[in-house]
Amino acid sequence: MCAAAIAVGALIPIPPAKAAGPPWLDKLLHVCEYALFAWCLVRAARASGMPRSRTLALAFVLSVGYGMLLEGLQAWLPYRAAEWGDLAANLIGTGLSLVWSIRS
Repeated sequence: MCAAAIAVGALIPIPPAKAAGPPWLDKLLHVCEYALFAWCLVRAARASGMPRSRTLALAFVLSVGYGMLLEGLQAWLPYRAAEWGDLAANLIGTGLSLVWSIRS
């Protein structure tokens, strides 16, 4: 469900009026989205009984890989733009979530 919501948000056209706003707001949204996504991945992997180190590695690879996939798809869409800053924000959100998961 979380992956589907992120994909829809990443791939639908955005009206110019909604795209306007402080540039940091978009990056904050990316951080929050991928922190939640990585957290969901960790919870799902832990529920399956997977060892902790493997859980964190899998969540990292899947979360970052998914972010890369969606940014790559955006590069092909005429109404969206792929940005390195978005990918960096995805990585930060994932990292924050995994650090939090290690401590809990």
